[in-house]
Amino acid sequence: MAFQFDDYALSIKPARHVLTVLPGWGVHRFTLHFEVSGTGVIPTRQGHHVSGVLWANDLGGSGYLGQMVQPWPIEAHPEGRNLSFDVTLTDAQIMGLEKVRQGRELELRADLTAVQLGAISGWPARSYQLTIRIAHEEWAKALDSLNAGAFVDVLVPITDVEGRALAAQRLRQAKTLIRNGDYEGAVAKARSVLDAVRPACKTEVVYNQALGKKAKDRTQEERWAMLTQSAYALFSGAPHDDEGTTEHFTWSRADAIAAVATAAGLLARLEDLP
Repeated sequence: MAFQFDDYALSIKPARHVLTVLPGWGVHRFTLHFEVSGTGVIPTRQGHHVSGVLWANDLGGSGYLGQMVQPWPIEAHPEGRNLSFDVTLTDAQIMGLEKVRQGRELELRADLTAVQLGAISGWPARSYQLTIRIAHEEWAKALDSLNAGAFVDVLVPITDVEGRALAAQRLRQAKTLIRNGDYEGAVAKARSVLDAVRPACKTEVVYNQALGKKAKDRTQEERWAMLTQSAYALFSGAPHDDEGTTEHFTWSRADAIAAVATAAGLLARLEDLP
């Protein structure tokens, strides 16, 4: 984006890592980082004061988040300068953003105004709208630092072992289904991921031998088998409509996330197996 003045332009774009956070007591300071450069005939050491209002695009007219405060004026310089804005967000605002975001990247809008400092002719102010996209990983780590939430991303290695690459692909499909609001479909995909886990871990055999034992007497391998088989049985309720039982199952977004995270973790454990 660019603020076009008489003989030069002031351009602002989000930095590579756009977000840092300072935690508080129920209210937190978010700092948004940008890069600023000038092009054209720039007056010597021409300074600007930039201010703005931050909005959440997905919330429409109710998406007001707060004023963007710039601590220091910024110079229009061909080699570029760093610019940062402080924004105060409450726990309630953060939780609202999380509900709307639903695991996607966070899209914000900044309504910015740049004012020439010391201008002696012409109108010294220009306005522009800037879209700010914050990746899921960067936003989730910020929430983790606030103790306002936690996230777990499971990296599943892609191997040449038959079935495991397909299972990893199904995990990616499940995440897409969650973003699209198809929670039952996502749980069904999580169940299909376990089709690669159960034979590799001999789950059914180990599970059956563990059934006759008291829970406290089961080995670690048997306890993993109990978890895997129970997850498989639960997730099977999504693709099946058995009369009187699974036909009445309903699945929320939280259910789908729990199912996909469980399946991803169990699949990732196979990295240590041949």
